[in-house]
Amino acid sequence: MIYGLYLSANGLLTQGMRADVISNNLANANTHGFKRDFLSLRQRDPEVLRQGMLGSESQRHLLAIGGAVEGDRSHSIHTQGPMQKTGNPLDLAINGTGFFKVRDNDGRTLYTRHGAFTLNNAGLLTLPNGMQVLSLDGEPIEIGDDLRNEVVLDERGRLVVRAEPVAQIAVVDVDARSNLHKLGENLYEALDTVTEAPATLELVPGHLEGSSVSAVREMTALIEANRAYQANAKLISIQDETLGKAISQIAT
Repeated sequence: MIYGLYLSANGLLTQGMRADVISNNLANANTHGFKRDFLSLRQRDPEVLRQGMLGSESQRHLLAIGGAVEGDRSHSIHTQGPMQKTGNPLDLAINGTGFFKVRDNDGRTLYTRHGAFTLNNAGLLTLPNGMQVLSLDGEPIEIGDDLRNEVVLDERGRLVVRAEPVAQIAVVDVDARSNLHKLGENLYEALDTVTEAPATLELVPGHLEGSSVSAVREMTALIEANRAYQANAKLISIQDETLGKAISQIAT
């Protein structure tokens, strides 16, 4: 077993995963409500343990070298994004903790921080991607055609028509955000059972929450990941060259 090759190859995989996460952050630097992700790392077991090869004294000595680290999974950092004024009467930003509840075409309840709401042709309050926005009673919000041009949102998340509230958007927090999985399009799905709780927040009508991504920070991190990737690739090349020399010299 060429132990160094395993360590360097693992470094390539880890830094490649890290670069993918950072690149996705950069791609969403201007996406409303987007929360940056980071790749968590974990200790990698030495190869002799992973392949059940522990036996000889030399292999036991390899345990002292360790298995370095490897990518585990990406996590979202739920920091507040900046408020961006739009002036749209159906835009709503969350300042604080919490999520809007929406429903997809399969009936799943999902969560989002993206508050660019609109009324579709059927008079339902939706996201731009067609997801139905849910009210406090868990049902879609419908506004009649004769009222669609008079609807505004207030600071409590209520849809107001002619100074009268007609519905209220559901805004909740969850007890275990680590159980929320990103689906894309600014949507989260609960992988395991989560308990919804009242959210501590301020709702800002006529605004949208900006992305929490700092392009400068992510570019710096991407450069670091690329350099680490190149270093591991160079180590693999050196070890391969050394192995080739050893084989040729032994053969002669």
